[in-house]
Amino acid sequence: MKTRLKVSESFYKKIKKAEDLIEYKVKDILTEIADTAVTISPVDTGAYVTSFSFTTGSGRPRGKSSEGRPRKQDESHMKSEGFNNLMSDIDRITDFKEVQYISLTNASPHASDVEYGGPKWKTSGYGVFAELEDRYG
Repeated sequence: MKTRLKVSESFYKKIKKAEDLIEYKVKDILTEIADTAVTISPVDTGAYVTSFSFTTGSGRPRGKSSEGRPRKQDESHMKSEGFNNLMSDIDRITDFKEVQYISLTNASPHASDVEYGGPKWKTSGYGVFAELEDRYG
């Protein structure tokens, strides 16, 4: 026995709408993560906060050194630059259905020191990634 069913055009429109809503939600969550990452990051030279990247497995992550950079940079300017970098990364993802994973990375040479504290630091690090993990899993 066999039967043939016709799938209406409205079914495909509903599927497309659902996909668009999911993509919108993913972008919304990534934007929230980007905002949190730069908001809780320290700013001295600006190298750390502007070294965040969203990566999807290809390309080189952003990583700037603080060596030779002037200290006490304008915090809001550096955080804005870091956020804009991350938004550009999100905008470069053209098809979320094709992406296996999205990673937030910070490839500055001193990222580990910022996270955990440096050898000459009097206090522990800032725990930026630990905080992001607590909030977003």
